[in-house]
Amino acid sequence: MQKIGYEFKDPELLKTALTHSSYSKKSKLKNYERLEFLGDRVLGLVISNKVFKEFKNSSEGDMAKRLSYLVCKKTLNEIAEEINIKNYLNYSEDLKKKSFENIKANSLEALIAAIFLDSDFLNISNIILKLWKKHLKNLNLSYFDPKSKLQEWCLKNKKKLPVYKMLRKTGPDHQPTFDIEVSVDKFNSAKANGFSKQEAEINAAEKLLKEICEEK
Repeated sequence: MQKIGYEFKDPELLKTALTHSSYSKKSKLKNYERLEFLGDRVLGLVISNKVFKEFKNSSEGDMAKRLSYLVCKKTLNEIAEEINIKNYLNYSEDLKKKSFENIKANSLEALIAAIFLDSDFLNISNIILKLWKKHLKNLNLSYFDPKSKLQEWCLKNKKKLPVYKMLRKTGPDHQPTFDIEVSVDKFNSAKANGFSKQEAEINAAEKLLKEICEEK
């Protein structure tokens, strides 16, 4: 609580946010999976709002890139390390190192949800912006661009470029939604949507990259 600058009124929420399913099965404690679902959405809204207000001249595509970087697993893991979340986690000791990296990021999202439920949106917004301050200030889009990263991986491993295909466009003309599929070959593909073709392509590329990393 000292690390994040927040004191819980309901400590059980904090305990749940720090408990992985591998541990909860043995201890009968609740695990963080439901909180992670909510925390991901709360984080996305807070960061989207900050990016929208902070970068007034950015296009929708640029804002989507900034959001992707700020809420990606790499950024979450770095912030989780900064608050030493691993020192407080309840988890099974036989988990693989790769899984543990995901646990840190997922638990941070669960922690965000726990604070939100324990207080209010203004409180969690202030805490998120404080924790993300360095990353917002030193935002480097060239480091995290899912489309560029996927292209780089494809050329290196498949010797060809990824293919983006628009599946459908739905919604009213003033606020359409685009569904995009990106594929590398018949075995590697991912679908995602967005409020522009570029945003949908970024989301699809990010999703496919995540699946590729998990396969490794």
